[in-house]
Amino acid sequence: MNPLTSGAAAPSWRPAPVARTLAAPAGPLALVLAALLALALAHLLYSTPFMRGLLPFWHQQDNDIAQYVAGFNAFVREAWHWPLLRVNSINAPDGTLATFLDTVPLYSLLLKLWQHGPDTPFRNPYPVWIALCFVLQGVGAWWICREAQLRSWMALLAMTLLLAAFPPFAYRINHLGLMGQWLLPLALACYLRSTRLGRLASGAWVALVLAAFYVHIYLFAMVALVFAADLWRHFTGGDQRRALLTAVASGVLLVASLFVTMLPVPGQAGGGEWGFGYYSMNLLGPFAGGRLLQFQHATATDGQGEGYAYVGIFVLMAAAYGVSLRRRLDPAFWTRHRALLAALAAMTCFALSNIVYLGPVELFHLDLPGWVGKITAVLRSSGRFFWPVGYAITAFAVISLTRHLPPRRAGALLLALLCLHAWDLWPHAKRVRASVSVGAVERLHAAQWDSFLGADVKALQVYPPFGCNKGVALQTLLPTMGYAVARQLPISTGYVARVRKPCDNYAQEIAGIRAPSTAFVFIKEEFVDLNAVRQLLGDAAATCIEADFAWLCKRQPAVALEKKP
Repeated sequence: MNPLTSGAAAPSWRPAPVARTLAAPAGPLALVLAALLALALAHLLYSTPFMRGLLPFWHQQDNDIAQYVAGFNAFVREAWHWPLLRVNSINAPDGTLATFLDTVPLYSLLLKLWQHGPDTPFRNPYPVWIALCFVLQGVGAWWICREAQLRSWMALLAMTLLLAAFPPFAYRINHLGLMGQWLLPLALACYLRSTRLGRLASGAWVALVLAAFYVHIYLFAMVALVFAADLWRHFTGGDQRRALLTAVASGVLLVASLFVTMLPVPGQAGGGEWGFGYYSMNLLGPFAGGRLLQFQHATATDGQGEGYAYVGIFVLMAAAYGVSLRRRLDPAFWTRHRALLAALAAMTCFALSNIVYLGPVELFHLDLPGWVGKITAVLRSSGRFFWPVGYAITAFAVISLTRHLPPRRAGALLLALLCLHAWDLWPHAKRVRASVSVGAVERLHAAQWDSFLGADVKALQVYPPFGCNKGVALQTLLPTMGYAVARQLPISTGYVARVRKPCDNYAQEIAGIRAPSTAFVFIKEEFVDLNAVRQLLGDAAATCIEADFAWLCKRQPAVALEKKP
């Protein structure tokens, strides 16, 4: 029995007219309106030229967007390989995976199904991805309202605008894979669907977990924890068989998919990285970022920008009011949802990491056992794990006010919340707009490189490899990778996550590359002396020029033997 309706007289059931169903807040018209409203907010927040891919932001050579665009084009312009996400032309000859190039693998796979091969035009598909992410935020808001059985247009409006304007969502515009946060509202909707049905929403969960894995590993981990809470709730509630079958089905399908998409992983891939405790959330994070409350020192390290977790002070106030309403009118709420609350609490602790800061002050530092490092090396930007908590707080506030207050009062409070939240987010919106209004610096002048390399060069060998750079790889290696992909030249390294090549024995490796069709790129920050470069090449006759941040070198073709008379 549903505790929210127990004790009430059961209404006589009558089929609703089609027109009323279509126009209801839970109907298909409401779904379309929520999606369009979220998309309109994206245009308002970033500008229409940005959403059309016309701003210089999309043409940067030295920012993460360059990695996404280069990785995507390398992937779709190659033939299909096995596994399906394999990319041969970057990090050659070992290759890599589209996953390690942050291309949003699921999105890239779908586009590659539409068009692929060497004749595919070089293009940027990510403005459409951003639009899709906002549309799906609206879909998530509609689905949450539908599963929570909120029969209120004001509730749908508030949920849509609050989720589409969720500060850490808009703030992540420079990390396009992390714009897939629509997975988090969908996870909450799946949880609420299980609540409404009185049984685990197995099909929805299996599909969502599988999709999340191929969008971004961080978002997958967050979705998996909400899924685990729902599993545990039903397992301990007596539905062990369905919970076990759902858990096994999701695990088996995910592992089976790996053999199609990712396995075997190319050599030198899969390593972890440093940063846990540095890319954490500050205790002030949920409160710092708006106009009402401002802190002079809201972070302790530059890395805590990755843990940007502002929820909105007025949203937090509304949630606090929702807590008081629940205590009076629905005290069993906390017991019913204790598994989800435990998962959210665990994610909050992980977001704070083992080094906890309040503003610039370090409160304490915990020494962790060695085995924990295997997890933290993969999920080093731990501050991101507060995002599901922020989404849950936002959804809780809207649902609680709508469900436990008279309709007019609830509507008035939600409208006031939207107005105050918009006022509070004004500085945040200005920062976001500024982040996409940056100019594009031309780090690499393609015409000079083309003139020297010519049509005979078919591959680029770059030193030092990624991970061995002492300088800023964003300003050197990333433009080089973009150039190589645009010219369809295999490149020996690349701006590739979790891939490490040896940082020594360059001379021995170079000695084994004799083909004149391979050109060499030596980053000047690492190789200041051109004579040292020639010595590494072992070829005094090699031709080298200085081009932007690099020495470009190529060997002369072997002279054909003269024919005997």
